[in-house]
Amino acid sequence: MTSSRSLMTTRLLLLPAAALLAAPLAACGSDDTDAADTTAQTEAAVTVDDAWVKATEGEMTGSFGVISNSGDTDLTVVSATTTASDRTELHEVVMIDGEMKMTEKDEGFVVPAGGEHVLEPGADHVMVMDLQEPIAAGDSIDVTLVLDDGSEVTYSAQAREAEVGDEEYVPGDDMDGDDMDGDDMEGEDS
Repeated sequence: MTSSRSLMTTRLLLLPAAALLAAPLAACGSDDTDAADTTAQTEAAVTVDDAWVKATEGEMTGSFGVISNSGDTDLTVVSATTTASDRTELHEVVMIDGEMKMTEKDEGFVVPAGGEHVLEPGADHVMVMDLQEPIAAGDSIDVTLVLDDGSEVTYSAQAREAEVGDEEYVPGDDMDGDDMDGDDMEGEDS
């Protein structure tokens, strides 16, 4: 009877120890699941409507639309990529030295919780640069927005003819330093 009591005591002591060891392992798995759930919720909460891109024969164009956030947390678009080019930037049009000029928007586009952020000519837009080939009216390109929480939202933008964009482009540090005005871009951005 003593040996069976000793065996029972050993088993009772091992059960709490096993539970303590299992708890961190379960928590690790739930962190991954929670992160995936959060990303999926963000992607479901963010949509892009009325998306379009300006048809062009040139090297640059802009993508426009309405980014909506049905979630309960503000989100920021921090970058973008596209199927039409390896170089895509977030841009804004601002007053510099008394003239409207286009420049990269380093802080991204904030899309408020339950709200929207409009991308339009002469304002914030996704700038597609160094185009690989012309974009004709009716063509479509895919644009992927990268959000500050690491999630991504991809939308299709159909090309249309538009007479927009004659702002001077103020390049960032990574360009050759030559300003390009709207005529040089053939009105290709915003």
